[in-house]
Amino acid sequence: MVNRNKILSDLSKFAVDAMSTFAGVKEEIETIVSLRVDKVIKKMNLVKKDEFEFLNKTVQKLVAENAKLKKTSNKTPPKKKKSIRKKKALKTKK
Repeated sequence: MVNRNKILSDLSKFAVDAMSTFAGVKEEIETIVSLRVDKVIKKMNLVKKDEFEFLNKTVQKLVAENAKLKKTSNKTPPKKKKSIRKKKALKTKK
C-alpha cells in the first residue's frame, strides 16, 4: 500500500510540474508570436487608428469647404483665347 501511495504521489507531482512547464511554454509562445506580429506590422508601415480618424475628419472638413466654395463660385471666368499672332508664331517655330 505504501508503494502504491508513493507511485501516485510521484505521478501527481510529475503532472503538476508538467502543467507549470506547459504554462511557461504557452507564455513564451505568446510572447514570440506577439513580437513577430508587431515586426510584420511595422514592416507594413500601417497607420494607427487614432491617426487615421484624425486625417479622415480633416479630409471630410476640406471636402465640405471645397463644396461650399464650388457653390459660391458657380461662375467660372471665361477662358482667354490665344491671339492669332501667337498661333502663327507657334506654327512658324515648329
